[in-house]
Amino acid sequence: MTKAHCTSHALLSLLILMQAAWGAGPGDELGQLTPEQAGVAKRMLAFIDTTEKSFWRDVDRLNHSKVSAEPLVLDVPDNGHYEVRVKRGDVAEKAGVMVVTTQVEKPPFVIGGRWNRFLEVAIHPKNPRVGMLHATFSVQISAKGDGNIGATMDMMKVNQPPEDLAFMDARVTEVFARHGMDRERGRSKSCNKPNAGPWKWHRDGTCTGVSMYGFDMLADDQTFTLVSELYTAVVDAYFEILEKRANAPFSADDIAAQDFMRRRWLEDQLFWDVLAKNFVPYEAWSAVNAPPVVKF
Repeated sequence: MTKAHCTSHALLSLLILMQAAWGAGPGDELGQLTPEQAGVAKRMLAFIDTTEKSFWRDVDRLNHSKVSAEPLVLDVPDNGHYEVRVKRGDVAEKAGVMVVTTQVEKPPFVIGGRWNRFLEVAIHPKNPRVGMLHATFSVQISAKGDGNIGATMDMMKVNQPPEDLAFMDARVTEVFARHGMDRERGRSKSCNKPNAGPWKWHRDGTCTGVSMYGFDMLADDQTFTLVSELYTAVVDAYFEILEKRANAPFSADDIAAQDFMRRRWLEDQLFWDVLAKNFVPYEAWSAVNAPPVVKF
C-alpha cells in the first residue's frame, strides 16, 4: 500500500469514527449496524471516494483541461443531504457526480433509515455517436435493520457503432463470469420495451449495462463486491469508448438521434423515474444528469 493510500485510509477511518461519535442522525447511524453491515458501509464510503477521484481524472484528461467544478449542496428538510459536482468540456460536454444521504424512509422506493449512501455519475458526451452514461449505486440499511444494495448502469441509446455495444456487453459479461453468474441476471427488465403504455416516457438504454435490484441483493460483502466490480467495469469501459469516439465523424442523423435521446432522458426524469419525480429534488437531479441542451 502506498503512502498516499495509507493517508487516505487513515482519513476515512478518522471520519467514520468522528461520525459515529457525533451520532450523525437518520441515514447516518453507523453504530447501529451489524458488524457485516458496518463493514459494507465503510467499503461504500471508500468506494465513493475512489470512484469520484478516478472519474474526475478521466474527465479532465479527455477534456484537456481542469475546468472548475460547479458544486451544489442541498439539505432538504424531511428528505436528505445532496452533494453535486459538475464539469463541462469539449469531449465530456457535461459530467456530474451526486452523493446522497437520505434522511427519511418512504417505502417501497426509499429506505435507509439507519444508514444509506447513493452514488450517481453521469456524462453527456459531445460526440453524438456515444450515448449518455448513467450509473447509480446504493447501499441502504432500513430502520428495521434490513440491508439492501441496488444499482443501475447503462449507456443511453443513440446511433452507436455495434462494436461499442459489444465491447461494453463483453466487459459486463466478464465480471459475471468471474462470479460464476449468468450475465442475463443483470439485464434490465426494461430492455426493448416500446415507448408506449406504462413505458411511454421511459428512457431508451442500450441494455449493455446492468440493473441489479431484488430481494436477494443484501447489504453483505459478497453482493457489494459483485456490484462494485460491475460499476467500475461499466464506467471504465465507457471512458474507453468515449476516448475512442471523441473525434469520430458523425452525420445529421446522428445529431437527431442524440437530440431524441436527450429529450427522452429529460422526459424520463420528469414523468417516469419514480425517484426523480417523487423524491429527489429537481435542483439536485437536474444539476447532475439533465442534458446540457434539450431540443423539442
